[in-house]
Amino acid sequence: MHKVVVPKHSGVHRFACLALYRTLLRQCSPSTSNAPWLSETRFLARQRFRRYKDLQSPSQVANALKAGYQALDLLDSASKGNRQDEKQITTILAQAKSIKEKSSAVQREINRSKSPSPPKPLSERQIQSQKSIRHEQETWLRHPNAESVFSRPKPKVSGKRQVPVLVNARGVPFLRIKKPQPRNLSGVIRSKLEKRWHRIELRERLQVELLFAKDEDAWDHLTKTKAGDPTLWSASVKASLDDVCQKIKQTDHDNREMSERMWQVVLDERELAAKEEKERQEAEGESPTGG
Repeated sequence: MHKVVVPKHSGVHRFACLALYRTLLRQCSPSTSNAPWLSETRFLARQRFRRYKDLQSPSQVANALKAGYQALDLLDSASKGNRQDEKQITTILAQAKSIKEKSSAVQREINRSKSPSPPKPLSERQIQSQKSIRHEQETWLRHPNAESVFSRPKPKVSGKRQVPVLVNARGVPFLRIKKPQPRNLSGVIRSKLEKRWHRIELRERLQVELLFAKDEDAWDHLTKTKAGDPTLWSASVKASLDDVCQKIKQTDHDNREMSERMWQVVLDERELAAKEEKERQEAEGESPTGG
């Protein structure tokens, strides 16, 4: 059975085409001639090779290779000063440019005659994404009239009371009133977490440095290098370590106190919400346990 050979999958064919392509580009380089049409010819050669790289018909492949070798002979002759071949190259380039301009004009006319298609409706996911982006832009800065969460619970609210949820963000407490979360709140939480983590990294580094400083003090004591000097290498390191440990401890203590205050706000809101729901049911003539 005759074996079908796909030209672009044949190593011999690809080698021959690549050799022809490189030779054409080399022939179009400025080192071979100073002709003004060299750059246009180089661009046209690249364009044609890209267009015909997927040809599979043997006759089409043969015609394309034949045209390539003819172009190579023409370029070689023109680079040696053959005026007739130079004129032929100029004519070919002008024809190619004219065909391209006509094709572009036809395409523009087709596009102009087409009626604009109606915009594609957004999916639910795209709508939600746009809402999230818009919400982030609107909540980038803290609202000037924003009240503290500790001003809650309010005695009266319009509509159903929204009970906040106490959230623990890796040790940083905050009250979530509703979703999505304001962007400025996310920034504050991120800033606090980064500051705490930097202090933890500093604490770990100082603990290691303290060991080295104590070794230095021990060495000075053995060699009596700093006789009469009461200062120790470990003193300043120990002071810095105590300071950063105290800051971490104080921050954790403040977060704990804040979480307790926030939890009390949640409890008060729940109590008022239950009371208002009971009053609403009684006003509608329903029992408190009615469905």
